[in-house]
Amino acid sequence: MLLTEDVLPAGQVRCTFDEDLPRVALTGEVDMDTDPQFDAAYAELAGRAPTHVVVDLAGVTFLSCSGLTFVARLNLHLGRTGHRVWLVSPTRMAARVLGLTGFTWDADVPAAALT
Repeated sequence: MLLTEDVLPAGQVRCTFDEDLPRVALTGEVDMDTDPQFDAAYAELAGRAPTHVVVDLAGVTFLSCSGLTFVARLNLHLGRTGHRVWLVSPTRMAARVLGLTGFTWDADVPAAALT
């Protein structure tokens, strides 16, 4: 079976602001077509008071440099204020891309970040 654009799930970026910990869920095929959503999410997060941010990768089917750039840019912004990005629940494919590019994810993420 050939995979076509109709079969592959389009990438989505969703921000939620439960309690004090913002969460960004990436799903589907995260590539350059997702860039406008990354720009909107970054602007929304950068406009709020600095805090740690959880990036949930559980629904990612493909992860390009666009997704990595978003995480790096957000981490740089938050790092200036003593905060950070927590990458959680990467799919096997996302974990491979993260590992190949030197990104890491932690097992010591606070419980609030995992809910």
